Amino acid sequence: MSLITGDPEQSPRDCSRSRSSSSGKHRRRCRVLIAASSTVASLASLALILWLTLRPSSPRFSLLATTATLDDDASAAAIVVDAALIAHNPNAHATALYGQLRASASYAGVPLGAGAPLPALEQPDQGDAVLSALLTSSTSPSWSWRPAPGGRALLRVRIEGQLRWKVASWVSGRHGLTVDCVAAVVRSSAGQQQQQGSSSSPSQCATQVL
Repeated sequence: MSLITGDPEQSPRDCSRSRSSSSGKHRRRCRVLIAASSTVASLASLALILWLTLRPSSPRFSLLATTATLDDDASAAAIVVDAALIAHNPNAHATALYGQLRASASYAGVPLGAGAPLPALEQPDQGDAVLSALLTSSTSPSWSWRPAPGGRALLRVRIEGQLRWKVASWVSGRHGLTVDCVAAVVRSSAGQQQQQGSSSSPSQCATQVL
């Protein structure tokens, strides 16, 4: 018994061959999709492992010493703040790149001048670097820092700038950097027109990376 179709050129064997060809294409397409998905998943897992392994930790800053000098006369007063800080990079595989650094100082919430720029710095992995800031400002004779000899005043020193990380040839984007330090400056001289105080005890600074 023979099967008669509407198309005399299409036999049962042709239909079977057509279905087999479509099924083969579908299987190949599925294999390609599975291979592509596996590759993407592997790359994502590798990127996550590298990020968790090499993710840099924030640098740490300490204020080593601070000297504040007030030259006072009848018409004006000049304040000079000399601060030394140390920056520590705790990362074993990342270099810290500092840029657009600017230092400023304040007393009792009153800024001592407009601040001063600091040079850019490239800090190797697990290394230390010393930053020096010399700040000079003019203020009125009524500026309130007049501690007695042996008395102390709290000065705030701030460093602002940008931070990038370098791992091999890869360099990260820019992150905002803010470092806040407090120095207990003890008055050491009692001249009529010059008052000087210094702080030689290192203190930890608060570091914020955005």
